[in-house]
Amino acid sequence: MQYDLVIIGGGAAGFAGAMRAMDLGKKVLLIEKSRIGGAALSGGALSSKTWWELAKDFDKLFLTDRGYKVSAFEFSLGELRRIVEQAVEERRQQMLRQIHIYQEQGRLQLIYGTARFLTPHCVEVLPNNGESFHVEADYFLLATGSRPRTLPNLPIDGQKVFTSDHIDALEELPSELLIVGSGVIGCEFASIFSTFPKVRVTMVEKAERILPYEDPDISSVVMQNLSECNVRFFTQSQIKSLRRDGDIISYEVEDANGKVHQEIASHALIAIGRIPNSENLGLEKIGVAVEPTGQVRSDQTQTTVPNIFVAGDLDTYRAGFVNVAEQEARYAVERMFGRVKRPLEYDHLSWIMFLRPEVAGVGLNEQSARSQGYAYRVVRYNYDLTARGIAMRTKRSFFKLITTDEPDPYILGCRAVGPQASSIIGLVAMMIRFSRRVSDLCTILQPHPALTEGIQECARALLGEAIIKPELHTE
Repeated sequence: MQYDLVIIGGGAAGFAGAMRAMDLGKKVLLIEKSRIGGAALSGGALSSKTWWELAKDFDKLFLTDRGYKVSAFEFSLGELRRIVEQAVEERRQQMLRQIHIYQEQGRLQLIYGTARFLTPHCVEVLPNNGESFHVEADYFLLATGSRPRTLPNLPIDGQKVFTSDHIDALEELPSELLIVGSGVIGCEFASIFSTFPKVRVTMVEKAERILPYEDPDISSVVMQNLSECNVRFFTQSQIKSLRRDGDIISYEVEDANGKVHQEIASHALIAIGRIPNSENLGLEKIGVAVEPTGQVRSDQTQTTVPNIFVAGDLDTYRAGFVNVAEQEARYAVERMFGRVKRPLEYDHLSWIMFLRPEVAGVGLNEQSARSQGYAYRVVRYNYDLTARGIAMRTKRSFFKLITTDEPDPYILGCRAVGPQASSIIGLVAMMIRFSRRVSDLCTILQPHPALTEGIQECARALLGEAIIKPELHTE
């Protein structure tokens, strides 16, 4: 059986690659192990963000500075789970609907199963139901994604001790939740669970602060807000032991001073990163270089075997973002079939973390600017210096620009910490993508009142031209 393209993995990258191949009129086989959508839907981006949106709505019940006070409420974990499942299924059905239409046209075939390479142009397909068979193709796209990293000798039962893969299946709300790791996944679920009634969260992190790859001012705001929501922290600490005794999890934490704390929890979430799904594909056999980390070595999505490409979490450039996975897959397909117009660029990569508060960014932060040897300038501007920020009653929210060190600088990066942060970052990403200067950002006619005015005022403040002068409003 011959195809133009075989895609292994039907998550965000695989689906995006298949749809781009449909645009180009190609014949495609899409092989997915379990469920279309992958971690972009279940146990990942869409699922966790739906949990976050529901938690954020629930949190509004308890605000006391809005002219109201809620004295009674009903809470149903089962109903929240149903809403999350409904959201995930809506998106999956959109994807399956498109696949079905192209299947009827004879252009796309979907097989549930796995595959392994026999030669650079041939794979053995092992369907979940049925006999294995061989498939040949001109090109292949590897898009098998990643899975949560676990700790050795720690049994994951999916209910009491679990990873992000198991969130949607929780049957009870934790009363004492231990979260091991404080990267984006750990902090997102700390933000979610600490919102719900009678949930106490403990985070254990080896680094000196949470979100260690971000600048300290961002980590500090997130940590302070979480602390006010019944979250406590062990930083520069590590789990020495963890065991389950019936419904109780007993664990030991060694802190920065070497003191060992005896603790208990009702549940434990292991959130120490993800590892690529590169095993059992037969890559080494055909000469595809795989790093010790499990990532596939690539150059602009092309692996060391010219007709085999890679996208998403499996790629050497592993950012762990759905938008990156989709863009890489689309680019890979365009490159296969001679449709590339410009190189794949990451300098304007924008992202969002669903925390307390929302955090979004694009480009470099201060840490990365220093490590890369830039002479840079930085300016912060608080939300509550904007009309919209005041109307929203924000606190501890700010914009932050990192630029080159020159009179009219270029933008190196931006961070927004606060409500609607992601709506601001897209504007700055465009400025970086098209190499526009800070003065260009200052002159765009923004709507009023809107938070985008804040990033504009932040740019003006860098040039000493702000309307509301931040230096005159320091506490």
